[in-house]
Amino acid sequence: MKAVILSGGEGTRLFPLSRESFPKQFVKLNGKSLLEKTFERCLTVCDRKEIFISTNEKYVFLVKDTLGEDVNVITEPAARNTAPAILYAIKNIKADESEVIAFCPSDHEIYPTSAFAEDMKKAEELASKGYIVLFGIRPSKPETGYGYIKKGEPIESAYKAEEFREKPSFEEAKRFVESNQYLWNSGIYVARADTFLNEFKKVADELSPFVDHEPEQLKKEFEKLPSISIDYAVAERSSKLVVLPASFNWSDVGSWDSLYELYPKDEKGNAVKGDVFAVDTANSFIAGDKRLVITLGIEDIVVADTPDVVLIAKRGHTQKVKDVVNALKKMGKKEAVEHTVSYRPWGSFEVLLKGERFKVKRVKVKPGKKLSLQLHHHRAEHWIVVKGTARITIGDKTFYLHENESAYVPKSTVHRIENVGKIPLEIIEIQTGEYLEEDDIIRLEDDWERR
Repeated sequence: MKAVILSGGEGTRLFPLSRESFPKQFVKLNGKSLLEKTFERCLTVCDRKEIFISTNEKYVFLVKDTLGEDVNVITEPAARNTAPAILYAIKNIKADESEVIAFCPSDHEIYPTSAFAEDMKKAEELASKGYIVLFGIRPSKPETGYGYIKKGEPIESAYKAEEFREKPSFEEAKRFVESNQYLWNSGIYVARADTFLNEFKKVADELSPFVDHEPEQLKKEFEKLPSISIDYAVAERSSKLVVLPASFNWSDVGSWDSLYELYPKDEKGNAVKGDVFAVDTANSFIAGDKRLVITLGIEDIVVADTPDVVLIAKRGHTQKVKDVVNALKKMGKKEAVEHTVSYRPWGSFEVLLKGERFKVKRVKVKPGKKLSLQLHHHRAEHWIVVKGTARITIGDKTFYLHENESAYVPKSTVHRIENVGKIPLEIIEIQTGEYLEEDDIIRLEDDWERR
């Protein structure tokens, strides 16, 4: 069996903790990110070399930072939802036609892992007989944010899918749960490579013209593919689909409400992350960051504090966070996309302070990495090394800087920072000038071919 982890989504529903530049699959929750946990689960059923991460170009370095430089990465040519991503992955992992492939979203919480491994064995057995297996989750409550599948005729340990219902009303969801005939759609699919391809050709009218393309041709024409989910393109149309009730616990961590359900609670029903002092507070989720968060006299509230955004929401309403993010984007609010910490292939930088004609950053460079050879026409920079050893290029001079040493870069001067040491390099960068945004970067050389 091979496994493909789908990790190209923007995952903004945990905003402001997650944003387009750093989606929820990369956010560490209780010590590990959801992507790490997904990869570790797949290791229970596949060798490392048989696991592939499908993502888009802007997240490749985050995937490798999380899982290691040697991880198998499939770079999607464009964002086109799960059906095109699955088709592209099958074409690129060079699986034998009869080989079983599991497609797993990267942003789900699943436990225990042992149950997942046992269920995967059942799914592999069914898939080897020509079925497309979709894991179904026994609903624990009337949830309006999930898709539902009605169980039909029994097929071994699974069922034919009789009906799909997407995001029902509360009354409908309540009826579904009480009937004991419906399962939540987990989004985890397992099938042979040839079964997937045959069903793409047979029932997915939007994608069938592309199924016989060779990988390079598919890559060139990928942007022509419609943005459509595997649920709509194949699952709801295929006679090969069966739903397998899962024995593991599952959450798609699709909102602050679902994250609250996963976190341990205190005696008053509060879930707390970070430095929090809760007084007369009950049944709330308070997520702090770098400062003390104090709550007083609140109940059924979500508070998410980050350096540049504070979200305060009534529990039960956090599914609307995605709508808020879309509205902020339309308003041109950069907070909808970027954190104060911005991640790059070489490391990261954090904006500590900014004002008229100045900005202060903390720059972190990973061992062995270097920034592009670049210049700025509108700003000068002053660098102070806080930790590590840097090799510095300014103009035609190259030299070393150690802790507590500094250098000055005038406007329009070619420069570069390299970490030549064995530990992370940290630099405080003070920018001054009339324009201090990131698009005032002219790259002359770059290891990642950015412009």
